[in-house]
Amino acid sequence: MCGVLLLQFPNYTKKWNGSDLPGHSYATFEDFNGKQDFKIKFDKDDSFILKYTTDLKKGQLNLEIKSSNKTIFNKDLTGSQSGELRIENIKGDKYKFIFKAKHADGSYDITYKKL
Repeated sequence: MCGVLLLQFPNYTKKWNGSDLPGHSYATFEDFNGKQDFKIKFDKDDSFILKYTTDLKKGQLNLEIKSSNKTIFNKDLTGSQSGELRIENIKGDKYKFIFKAKHADGSYDITYKKL
């Protein structure tokens, strides 16, 4: 079983166009300022793979992935970047990925699935 919950925090974005579906989250944005959180819950002993692609035209964009209170990935993103993480969820922890931005124009695309 897996699911995702979108939490919006106080921020300002001129143009935001995207969607958040189970296993897939994506958006294009202009002047994204603030933070966007997405929670992912997998069952105990589920492993999953998370893939990301970002294209930053201007501004600052950071991607952080956390398990409970532990940061397992934190990266400042520039230009076009992509990556992949395999996560072993032995304890059945809740995970979240967080985008933080300052005057960012661009897009992101994240997919995740159980292995």
